[in-house]
Amino acid sequence: MKKIFILLISASFIIQTEAQKDFNDSIRISRNHLTKNVMIVLGSWSAVNIASGFILADRTNGEAKYFWRMNAYWNFINLGLAGLGYAGVRQAINAHYGFTENYKAQHAMEKLYLFNMGLDLAYIAGGFYLRERGYRETDPRKQDQFRGYGSSIAVQGGFLLLMDCVMYALHHKNTGRMNNKLQRFEIIAAPGGLGINYTF
Repeated sequence: MKKIFILLISASFIIQTEAQKDFNDSIRISRNHLTKNVMIVLGSWSAVNIASGFILADRTNGEAKYFWRMNAYWNFINLGLAGLGYAGVRQAINAHYGFTENYKAQHAMEKLYLFNMGLDLAYIAGGFYLRERGYRETDPRKQDQFRGYGSSIAVQGGFLLLMDCVMYALHHKNTGRMNNKLQRFEIIAAPGGLGINYTF
């Protein structure tokens, strides 16, 4: 009877361990998949803005010329960030995480997007400030420059804010799955000490 009991405990432990490994892999895969996709979106947005920015800056005048020009300049930075982010995902794609490492990685990702949202709001505010300053300039060329650059920065900040909000929500959903998993563990009093109870 004792052998059967030990065998059942061993089988249960193996099943739980495999289930936990599958869960950890699903969180890791989801996080990498989300990051890879958002880097592709950011890279595509950047490429379109760079190409259209230079083309339309040559075909327009006044405020519009500076708007399109700033779109192109701004997105060289975005394109570089997208490339670095995509390369980072490619390196991390085969890494294996335990529950604790996954949990820390999820929270780090959420903090990153919250920080980015703060920057995005600063970009938008900066863009509106430049537009407002343009109205106070006496030189018509500087008026167009400040207003065009300001409008572009506000639009780019708005796009980034939307993207970061969506990504935060998707990553937070994964963190919620991990929190639900944690709530299934319960420390209980057992003969000779403490035990851990896990509810499937």
